[in-house]
Amino acid sequence: MTTLRSHERSMPTPGWLQLLLFLGWYGAFHYAYFQIPDDVFRELYHRGLGALCADLINLLAPTERVSAVQNRLVSPQADLEIVRGCDGAGALFLVISAILAFPSTITRKWIGIGLGVSLMYGLNLIRISGLYFVIAHHRDWFQLIHTYLAPTLIIVIGCLFFAGWAAGALRSADAPR
Repeated sequence: MTTLRSHERSMPTPGWLQLLLFLGWYGAFHYAYFQIPDDVFRELYHRGLGALCADLINLLAPTERVSAVQNRLVSPQADLEIVRGCDGAGALFLVISAILAFPSTITRKWIGIGLGVSLMYGLNLIRISGLYFVIAHHRDWFQLIHTYLAPTLIIVIGCLFFAGWAAGALRSADAPR
């Protein structure tokens, strides 16, 4: 008698359904995100982004004397405001939506989401800290880096993370049990 592995028992998810699931998750996350009032984010940005970025900047360059004031990074050289969209939510939603739509075990999905959130959060802390240095010392570069280069780099890294996670999920599904 032949036994079937768990991934062979179920029908594979069609690509069009994966795409719809991805778009549905991504849309739902964005919808929920924009239902949260800006006042809530100001406090979250202060504690969850600004204070950590100020600490990181002051660790790397103590002469900057950066403080986190509400949702801003403030120093004698610059005043950088952290607003909705600066939190990396869009890239985070892409990664989480891709993981949720990909056919894998719930355990692997939770691991992927945990690692993806950690990666995106860490990258965003580095991005915001880097943007502080750009606005403080090369203000004319700020628009290019803030609008195009940094977000594109984070999305590319998020896609590479997902590709690696998905390849691992496929390998583990094909592994003999």
